[in-house]
Amino acid sequence: MTGHCWRIGNMGIEVIDLGLVSYEEAIRVQEDLLEERASGRIEDTILMLEHPPVVTLGRSASRVNIRNERFFEERGIQIVASPRGGGITYHSPGQLIVYPVIRLEPPFRDVSGFIDVLEEAAVQGLDDLGVRSLRAPGKRGVWAGGKKIAFIGIKLRKWITCHGAAININNDVLPFEMIDPCGEAEIKVTSASIINGADLDMKNAKKVFARRFSEVVERSVKNAV
Repeated sequence: MTGHCWRIGNMGIEVIDLGLVSYEEAIRVQEDLLEERASGRIEDTILMLEHPPVVTLGRSASRVNIRNERFFEERGIQIVASPRGGGITYHSPGQLIVYPVIRLEPPFRDVSGFIDVLEEAAVQGLDDLGVRSLRAPGKRGVWAGGKKIAFIGIKLRKWITCHGAAININNDVLPFEMIDPCGEAEIKVTSASIINGADLDMKNAKKVFARRFSEVVERSVKNAV
């Protein structure tokens, strides 16, 4: 595995920027890290990356959630099953992917609570980038101006997390109109660049979200031990 690495936060969480990585390769990397984390060979790690265009189907998704399959076929965009929780979503360059490989120790063995942590980190990071967003009662993900801007879907093995958050920064959101995001036809999708009226610096966005995710994880997960 190659990528730019640095440590962040009081507890030295390792951040690895993998750049643009296929969905299949990202799953392989996470599987390797899960095994290393479970055996104690590495500490908690956060992967930062982008994916080439791909539609992913979480464990609760179905192909009936694809409104226009021809749209993706004509563009050579794969539709793949994902081991994460959640429904259908779309990834492409300009969308920031944050995959934390974090061991949840007692008493913070709380799946819903960890999703709360990811959502709160996304809200704080977007705020740092000048985008006002919020968590909506009874809904998962993060919202800005009544539209979804960040998606959450995780998987756990041996109480170690993988997958995580996808935050729309500069990506094209048109393909979301060809699916029912998270299985809900009424969801509209936006991005930070749409809200700000200009593309954002992805290098800076990665630094911002690495800091926010590590801070929120340390405060909420590690400090609960």
